[in-house]
Amino acid sequence: MIITRSTSLLFVFALLLGGCAKKNGPETTLNRNSEGSSESGLSGFNQGDEFADTGSPLVGNLEDPDLLQQRDGALEGFSDPLNTIRPFDPIHFGFDQYNLTAEERPKLREISTFMKENPKARLLIEGYCDWKGTPEYNKSLGDRRAATVRNYLIELGSDSERIETVSIGDETAIPNADSTQARLDRRASFVVTKGS
Repeated sequence: MIITRSTSLLFVFALLLGGCAKKNGPETTLNRNSEGSSESGLSGFNQGDEFADTGSPLVGNLEDPDLLQQRDGALEGFSDPLNTIRPFDPIHFGFDQYNLTAEERPKLREISTFMKENPKARLLIEGYCDWKGTPEYNKSLGDRRAATVRNYLIELGSDSERIETVSIGDETAIPNADSTQARLDRRASFVVTKGS
């Protein structure tokens, strides 16, 4: 019994010592000079002809006032390759609601003004829901939310031909979200595109 116990202790002690031994990392030649000795710095990285010329020349003349002219801030986001921007805050709704609250209406007045001032802009209204309810019900609720916002914008004088709606429903909702997170999912969001 004593031999077994001391053999076991010896084995455990050997494992502990072996586990604490310093491990050598993989051998590398990164950051080494030609003799192979370590050297701090990157002296070997900037040698050779394999590097391309830097940049291309500036197109245009800096003396040209049009090049430096201020851009219309409202349309600045249209540099996006997809020709879309999301410049407006979303409209939030109560749980299982699609009516507009008094707090949200000023946001829609701002959007209506933008649409009147930018006749080439088109608006897509996306209706979102939280994760509660069936996907079919939430798709329908998202439709009603987007339609309510569209109708209010038309009442404010926006051109109905330039406003479209789509229901996202609960497709992007946070599953099992707490009430604060779920509130953010109950919304109508806006995508502005530059029409022709």
